[in-house]
Amino acid sequence: MINRTVLAVGINTPVEEKIIIQKKLKLKDITLDTASIKDIVFEIVDGVITVNIKGKDLKQYDYVWIQSGWNTTHMAYLLHLYLKSQHIPHNKTNSHNTKLSDIFTLAYKGVLVPNTYFHNGLNVTPENITEIADVCKLPCIYKTSLGSLGCNVFLIDKEEEIKQTIKDNGKYNRYIFQQYIPNDFDYRVVIANGKSTSVCKRTRITDKFRNNVALGACEEFIKVKDVPVEVIAIAIKSANALKLKWAGVDVVTDKDTGENYILEVNRRPGLTEKSTEISAAYKYIKGLVGR
Repeated sequence: MINRTVLAVGINTPVEEKIIIQKKLKLKDITLDTASIKDIVFEIVDGVITVNIKGKDLKQYDYVWIQSGWNTTHMAYLLHLYLKSQHIPHNKTNSHNTKLSDIFTLAYKGVLVPNTYFHNGLNVTPENITEIADVCKLPCIYKTSLGSLGCNVFLIDKEEEIKQTIKDNGKYNRYIFQQYIPNDFDYRVVIANGKSTSVCKRTRITDKFRNNVALGACEEFIKVKDVPVEVIAIAIKSANALKLKWAGVDVVTDKDTGENYILEVNRRPGLTEKSTEISAAYKYIKGLVGR
């Protein structure tokens, strides 16, 4: 008889209860292991994705059984994406796209994103802090998974600031850390039906590290042909990776290495009056309805 191993994620039971469950289900040929969804650690380092659950090797299981409540649907979906990419049999509980799942998908599709660390736990341990510093280096960026317009984004210079920054913003179980890409500006590239139709160069004036127009950055609309071809190419690749026909892709160029990174892909890019974004929207709508 072949013994199978199953990891049940989301069932928080003591060892005694696990044994009772196995007996009741008559799982004589199945070893049932359990893990908490809050213990998932998500990392992207140089484009390589790893997902750990307190040191468990997910690839050693024959099947991963996912269960989640309303507050953890985002993590269940992220775990599904990882297991799918690794061809590990599992159940899919729901779909919940977030900044985090976008980052995962982009990395999986070979799009360069900043090194990323995410932990869904309710506490920040010294071990977490060490991992954040190792993965993202310092200074690094802290952001919440649901922020927009540059809100809830912080630059952290020192390791001892990590826990306090999270605590101050009341987001113990919803934090994303990313490598800070040194830059003086970034690009917002609007993609419509697979083509770049508008580019805005955003240069910060007063903010220390954010190039958001909502925070006072200067926006300069430039012709697509005047933008480096590598910037346009990675923007188009990002929209295609997420299967988006209409998107505003934020691209930043590392001023030290010249590498282009995707910071974010927006489903609702702002439309600025008298800008090329208006013509981009027009072209997009024309593409939908035909001539």
